[in-house]
Amino acid sequence: MAGLRARHRQARVEQVLNVASELFASQGYETTRIEEIAESAQVAPATVYNYFTTKANILTTLAVRHVRASLPERRALVRDPPADPMDAIRAFEKLLADQALRTLSRECWRAILSAPYREPRGTAHRVSLRFQWLIKRHYVLMLTGFQQRGTIKKDVDLEVLADLVTAIGTYHFSRLVSDDEMTIDDLKEAVERHLDLVFAGVIAKPKPRPKASKPASKRKKRDE
Repeated sequence: MAGLRARHRQARVEQVLNVASELFASQGYETTRIEEIAESAQVAPATVYNYFTTKANILTTLAVRHVRASLPERRALVRDPPADPMDAIRAFEKLLADQALRTLSRECWRAILSAPYREPRGTAHRVSLRFQWLIKRHYVLMLTGFQQRGTIKKDVDLEVLADLVTAIGTYHFSRLVSDDEMTIDDLKEAVERHLDLVFAGVIAKPKPRPKASKPASKRKKRDE
């Protein structure tokens, strides 16, 4: 019986989340009220408050669901990236942006990104830190492969490099969601300008081949 109740509860939670996602997309996050979500989900408002407490928690849960659904596609790219590190990072940043805007609106992401400033050390802040940690770990794994193949210098600290790349991506993603005119192609170009500067010092350049010495007979004739 307890298992059946848990399944029913989870089904109602998913129904509330699905309805909330649709309403946030169609009429905006700020203007959507919990009472509207409850009515569309065919549950009592008290049920929604019991599950989530606040509308912000509904949005945070949607963001967590988005990240979990996005992980297989991200891991596939990390396992088999383009041969060039810059191309790989550009592809990963584009994937992150595509996935984000595929599931939640720019307005929703603005609310998510601003939550740590409005509620330091709150639930949304902890979730945001977890998101950043996941992206950084993906970059560490990807960059490790390039370093092992000799594309990135052996003495480069990949943890620090991954921190820089993640920070650059987060900064430009925040610009993307705050500017309705900015496109994902604009994001790629902006990220690339910063990455060019960062990677100028970490890409391993092929060592020049030593010049072949001239045969001894030719050197002797020249000396004569």
